[in-house]
Amino acid sequence: MDQLDRRILDIVQDNADLTSEALSELVHLSPSAVQRRLARLKKDGVISRTVAMVDPKAVGRTLTILVEIEIQTEHRQGLDQFQRWLQAADEVQSGWYVTGSTDYVLLVTVRDLEEYNQFIEVLMSENPIVRRYTSLVVLRTVKSGFKIKIG
Repeated sequence: MDQLDRRILDIVQDNADLTSEALSELVHLSPSAVQRRLARLKKDGVISRTVAMVDPKAVGRTLTILVEIEIQTEHRQGLDQFQRWLQAADEVQSGWYVTGSTDYVLLVTVRDLEEYNQFIEVLMSENPIVRRYTSLVVLRTVKSGFKIKIG
């Protein structure tokens, strides 16, 4: 990966909707060269996927909660089952298996506290591995995104 690839990655992380022509003007390459580089970056797994970021509030998901999960045991089978459950849960926007005082941290978006309470009831009833959870209600989003510093 060279400096042009890094520049392209930096730009498309801010706006993946740019046309090859617009991107080519910003990096001083031909549109076809930009397309080839993007295709290679995707093929090599540097760009893992291209998605649209939806504002949760614009679609009625007005409540964002960080949920810390403490599990009872770390047997592989239980962890695998719990992680599959998390991947299938529509309310879970992101989730991480972490070190420290908790085992998992989830980013959950819901319409309201009633929907959150229903989510927690299902989480606890379907996952006996969960010992305890802590809810951190987001009062204000200060920064949101997935941009990675390149270089």
